[in-house]
Amino acid sequence: MLKTIAKNTFAQGVGKIITILLSVVSTAFLSRYLQPAGYGDYTFIMSFVLLFGNISDWGTNIIAVREASHDSKKHPVVFGSIAIFRILLAIFSILLLNIAVRVNSNWESLVFPTTIASFVLFGLSLKTSASIVFQTLLKLENGMIVEILSSVVFLIGILFLAFTNKGGINEAMVIWVGSTFIAAGVGMFLAMRLSPVDLKINWNIVKNVIWEALPTGAFLIVFTIYNRIDTIILQNYQGSTAVGIYGLSYKIHDNLVLGAVFLMNSLFPLYSKKFSLDSKKEISNYYQKTFDVLLPTAIFVFVITYLFAPVMVNVLGGPQYFQSTEVLRILVFATFIAYFNHLTGFSLIAFRKQKTLLVVGLTALIFNVLANLLFVPKYSYNASAIITIATEGLVLLLSSIAIWKTIGIVPTPFSFLRTASGFLKEKFNAPNPS
Repeated sequence: MLKTIAKNTFAQGVGKIITILLSVVSTAFLSRYLQPAGYGDYTFIMSFVLLFGNISDWGTNIIAVREASHDSKKHPVVFGSIAIFRILLAIFSILLLNIAVRVNSNWESLVFPTTIASFVLFGLSLKTSASIVFQTLLKLENGMIVEILSSVVFLIGILFLAFTNKGGINEAMVIWVGSTFIAAGVGMFLAMRLSPVDLKINWNIVKNVIWEALPTGAFLIVFTIYNRIDTIILQNYQGSTAVGIYGLSYKIHDNLVLGAVFLMNSLFPLYSKKFSLDSKKEISNYYQKTFDVLLPTAIFVFVITYLFAPVMVNVLGGPQYFQSTEVLRILVFATFIAYFNHLTGFSLIAFRKQKTLLVVGLTALIFNVLANLLFVPKYSYNASAIITIATEGLVLLLSSIAIWKTIGIVPTPFSFLRTASGFLKEKFNAPNPS
């Protein structure tokens, strides 16, 4: 099992390194081509669209993985039912998004590109449905292929746009939608090769997943709102250029957190299975070891990012984004905390504590929105960055208390060497298959 987890985490890591490198090139060309104001519009539209993306998800993916992990005989019907139901959610989300963007008269110039971008929700729904199969079967290398393909197609489109100088924000959105649809098609093809998919709805399974996903989906909506609300408030009070400056640094922050996402994606099926067997002592052991892996990783990411923030910003955006360096050096504190929030968040879902997680998310959302409304009009993107740190800290405090009440553990930061020693001993003392 340890080898399987390591393999899947490694596959995601390699895939993300490649996609990050491709994303660096895409962002470097796109940010320079659109300039800070245009890149700010691009960032705002993506944030706004992805906010509605969580409606088309509503936590069904992670709950479907949890339920399918319990019984392999249910795989075809679970995978098929959830895929079709998620398509229906995506259609609803697209309609809702197109209504919402037309409500605020200040967004009139962004209506058309947002309408184009809204169709990405359909592609994202299909791509995530494929990832449910990959994660359940611990075949996440297939997800790596899909993500790399999406990034390659997107990069080709952006390079064409930049070198031909024929287009702007509308064409950038077409490229985003097109690359997502291509990747989604390949993802579904690979998923159906790994497992039979019964493409009809079993309403009993759907109702069960919906009931379990309600608090999880609500939490994801809440999480996305407080993760994106600063961008929307910045757009309203400070304009597109401020969003561009903040958006570039936040993009780096978002990518840096993915190490924790990869590890927890691999561990989630195991956590769910062990907790269902009421093996709390074993779960506590896994939890501490996971913390021991995340701690040095988070420290490494923090130090490297803080030291090389000017280089990262210059590579991605160029000298016209120099203000993003200070913002990134603030956000990296939030990055550090976010590593452990992924541990507590994924674990609470695996432990069937979605309602608790929702309460944590709502508390953080209220704090985040009020703080942004209070400080962003005067202090702009620096306030948004500091508020992000405070919000992540609040989430970690509340979710850690919930973990302690559930499995009775507060992880210690002093057992890393013992965990590393145990891993090396298992690796080198393992029997040779030959």
